[in-house]
Parts: sequence; C-alpha cells; structure tokens
Amino acid sequence: MESVTSLIKEELERVNEEISGITIESENIKKMLQELLQSGSKRIRTIVSAIYIKANNKKVSENIIQILSAGEIIHNASLLHDDVLDDASARRGKPSFNTVFSPNLSILTGDHLLSAATQKLLNIDNKEILQIFLKCTKEMCEAEINQFFMRGSVPAIEDYIKICEGKTASLFEAILESCAVIESLDREKAVRFAKNFGVFFQLKNDLTGQSIESDKKNKIFTPKDILGVEKTMDLIDNYQERIRRDIGLLPDNIYKEGLGELLKSL
Repeated sequence: MESVTSLIKEELERVNEEISGITIESENIKKMLQELLQSGSKRIRTIVSAIYIKANNKKVSENIIQILSAGEIIHNASLLHDDVLDDASARRGKPSFNTVFSPNLSILTGDHLLSAATQKLLNIDNKEILQIFLKCTKEMCEAEINQFFMRGSVPAIEDYIKICEGKTASLFEAILESCAVIESLDREKAVRFAKNFGVFFQLKNDLTGQSIESDKKNKIFTPKDILGVEKTMDLIDNYQERIRRDIGLLPDNIYKEGLGELLKSL
C-alpha cells in the first residue's frame, strides 16, 4: 500500500490538511473528533479516486481536493451514525463516540460533519456536484434503513448487493463522478469503476474486516452466511475482474499500474 500511496503523497497531505481544519466549538469533544478524523483511516476513497484521476492524465486540482475531503468527512459522519445504529462500543480500536458520550451526541456530531462536508462542496460553486452528493447521502441513508429492517433474516444475495451499492459504493461513485465533472472525463466509465470498486471493498470487508462481530451481534447476515465462504470468494473475484477490466481501459502509465497494485493489496 505504501508504494501506491507514494504516487499521490502531496494530494493525500492536502486532503489531510483540509480534514484537520474541521473544528467544533465544544472543547469537550474537540480532541476526540480530531482523533476520529485523523487516526486509523485508510483514506481509501481519496487514494483510489486521486490515482484514477492521475491515471487519466489529469491533475488533482484544488476543486478535486475539496471533493475528496468532503467525501472523507461524509464517510466519517456515516461511521458516527452507524455506531449508534449498531450500538458499537469501539471504532478503530478506541471507544466509540456513543460509548464515551451518548448516542444523541454521536448523531449530532455526525450531522456537524455533514455540514462541514457541504461547505467544502459549496466552495466549488457547482450545483451539479451538490446534486450528486445529495443523491449519494440519500442512497446511503436508504441502504442503512433497508439493512436495519433486514436484521434477523437472511436476504437474497441480490438484495444484499443493493445494500452494498447504497451504503458503500454510492460514496465512491459520488466522489469520482464529481471529479469527472470537474475534469471532463467519461462519467459513465468513472461511475462504473467506482461502483464495482465500492461493492468489492464492502464484500471483502464483510468477509475479513472488523465488522464481523458487530454483524453477528446485530443479526446482520452477509454473503458468507447467504452463499458460504467459497461462493463469497467467487463473488469477490467476479467484482475484482470487473475492476481489472475497468483499469484496462485507462491509458498506460504508472498510475494505472498503481490501481492494479492497490487492488491486489486489499
């Protein structure tokens, strides 16, 4: 992963600068909020999007930095809300907001982050990008609501994929589609790549990630419960092959190679 992130070192630093600038008046939660925003995050949405842009022989402009930052902030807001839904006691190896403070405060802090992300998007002064992200947050909420009401029952795999597309892939899509708008790239290709990558990322996490215990506690059935581990691996391989095909359409350069290495490392 380090060799891949070195391809966008400056861009990652700029995104981290933007995120570290997020403040809140309350001294009671300021430190913990900064820790949530800065520690433990892989910045996978920034990494894959920035490398994709550079693989298309485009520069990561200041407007794209705002988009990437907003995407990361929205992701963190969703984690604060998810921890309330899941009654999670920890996040990234540390006590969660809803455990240290309260579920209500966790929700309010998540809402605060959504406001901060919206301000980043307003800085771009492009209504189309705002519309893209509004559609995205709506899809994220709808997917989480649908998954909540699926608890305790084993869904069809098609329904579970729809959940993955909504709660995870939609944010990857919104980020890359917005970047495509800024840089006049092929939006359809960007969205397809982002959707495939987002579903792949969620399926992989459901099989091997830290959410396994939480899923069990909340009676959330994932593909390994629906299909079994072997067929789940086949499904993951299927999405991985889709992503390889998407990458194959990009110009030949070190960034295209970097996307291939990133895919292997996850």
